[in-house]
Amino acid sequence: MAKQTDPLKKKISARRAAIGPAKFLVGCVVLIFILSIFLQIGSIEVAGNTHYTAQEIVQAAGIEEGDNLFFINRFAAVSGILAKLPYVESVSIETQLPGTVLIEVTESVSLAWVELGAQRWVLDRSCKILTQDTEDLSGGLIHVTGLTPVNPEVGETLSPEGGNTLAVTTLAEMLDQIQRRGMIGLVGSIDISDPTAPVMDYNGRFTVLFGAEDTINRQFGKLQSALSQLTSADRGTLDVSGGDGDEVVFTPF
Repeated sequence: MAKQTDPLKKKISARRAAIGPAKFLVGCVVLIFILSIFLQIGSIEVAGNTHYTAQEIVQAAGIEEGDNLFFINRFAAVSGILAKLPYVESVSIETQLPGTVLIEVTESVSLAWVELGAQRWVLDRSCKILTQDTEDLSGGLIHVTGLTPVNPEVGETLSPEGGNTLAVTTLAEMLDQIQRRGMIGLVGSIDISDPTAPVMDYNGRFTVLFGAEDTINRQFGKLQSALSQLTSADRGTLDVSGGDGDEVVFTPF
């Protein structure tokens, strides 16, 4: 004779099976509630800033004391800082328990300027426009010729007349090398009229000829090597455009 199952026991087992997940969900809700109360932002620290105050950076990030530490929208905060503060090149945001937010910024370096009419527009190494400047303030920066900006706007990447994006790309590569290799203050001008053959004035002593047969990075490497072998009395043209080995052609003035 088959053994019959008690219907009451079935109901109790089903109820116990439902109670387990329900308790888990209630526990999660309680935990989230506790975290929302006790893990609030108590302090916001800012590092790496010189152009902007800590308050300006925090306001641009949209983070406030009292916000929940775990619910910070890092993407929105970083985007807000980059969009509102043009001198900021990159941002990192970290959290520390029990309630501290660390915002570290890397600021852009003013390297060069282009002219539109009587206006000078200052650029960083990525050709982002940092500010509209005066002759007194931009006089020590690199004068870029052969490139006319179209509707320049602070915080935006330089847009060239005629859509000559190669000129902007090449200029950005050159400015990046100048910053990376510690040549700031030594380059007087860059003529980017022909982006496949830029011409650079170095320290008022050398005219440096670049080309398209080699990478900008490699050409700057050859330039530094050649400079280390010249004396303080040397003046002339340095042709680093060739793609054959490390050859640099030096022609004295």
